[in-house]
Amino acid sequence: MPKFTEAEKERIRLEMMRTAHQCFIAKGLKNTSIEDITSSVSIAKSSFYIFFESKEMLYLELLAFEGEEIERRVWPKVEEEKDICGAIKAYLHAMASELETNVLTQRLITNLEEYKVVVRKVNPEYSATKTLRSIVPLMEFIKNNKASKKLIHEDIEVIAGVIRAALAMIIHKKDVGEKIYPKVQEILFNAVANELTNNL
Repeated sequence: MPKFTEAEKERIRLEMMRTAHQCFIAKGLKNTSIEDITSSVSIAKSSFYIFFESKEMLYLELLAFEGEEIERRVWPKVEEEKDICGAIKAYLHAMASELETNVLTQRLITNLEEYKVVVRKVNPEYSATKTLRSIVPLMEFIKNNKASKKLIHEDIEVIAGVIRAALAMIIHKKDVGEKIYPKVQEILFNAVANELTNNL
């Protein structure tokens, strides 16, 4: 097994993460091989395991990193709003914008199939704490606002499901029509925010 200096390890690890991110987006987890990732840094396939426990753990690490960055950008915008209806709209618009560029998180929000493949191969506790950063704060937000009676009387999971379903519209952008998509999105987000906060 080759020996790397700490500086080499850091450089190789970052380069592998960049390559893996590109491959996972272009080909998906299943169709990305470890060789696809290690060839970018000219190391043997067996050396991959010096840096990552598995391909799935690398995928989760990338998701966690995306989640942290999204969380940092989205929630300040939500917290600026004066009322709950505005906060929900701000969340929907900010998150929709993030999903346009953060494709791994887009898959997590809109289609859980690939995520389920990963979870089957790693510790469930790890996957829950490390990769649901974009979902956990939403659940806390709903829970807190339900407690203060600012949201409709429905289960937290139902309210989160409505919000996630609205975000899933991004995968139908071409079907809706890219020209009218922003207007459709605006009307849908307004309707969701109003419905979740009506009769208050």
